[in-house]
Amino acid sequence: MNSRKFFILFIACAAVPLVAAQLSLSMGWFSQGGNNKGQWLQHEIQLLPDASHSTKGNSVSSNVHWHLVYVQAAACDQECEQALFTLQQLYAGMGRKQLKIKPLVMAAQEPAQLKKFPAIGWQSEQRVATELQNQIVIVNQRGLVLLRYPVDGNPEHMRDLARDIRTDLLRLINYDRSGA
Repeated sequence: MNSRKFFILFIACAAVPLVAAQLSLSMGWFSQGGNNKGQWLQHEIQLLPDASHSTKGNSVSSNVHWHLVYVQAAACDQECEQALFTLQQLYAGMGRKQLKIKPLVMAAQEPAQLKKFPAIGWQSEQRVATELQNQIVIVNQRGLVLLRYPVDGNPEHMRDLARDIRTDLLRLINYDRSGA
């Protein structure tokens, strides 16, 4: 085989996968959001303060890399209580990975129902985007919202939602390299 045939064969072998990839993207054969169950945010929302640069010597807060936050819309009703129950169950079901997670509820006032759920903390609502109200969101250590999950009061839907959140959260924890 002379060098010209080799060069043409080499170019063809390199071009065929690129053309196939471009064709699959342009024809819509590739689904970009196939792995995650929640909805990725299209723009950055800073929900919590950045904990990655804290100077405190508190080892408990330095281990927390992820926050599960329920952003309460108004008064805590049946839907809110169902979301708090889901957060409590998610936290309890994480086992040893609980050390990396902190469940929170963001509301203007501390909900009275929060006394039933000891693992969930409360943080006063500052300037929360209205698009996050009445949703459970996953927040990283830098305080940025990554994924959101709309909440409704249906217990069957909340059970499926908890499974989806758990799947996505475990994937994020497993791929997290900020603590390694």
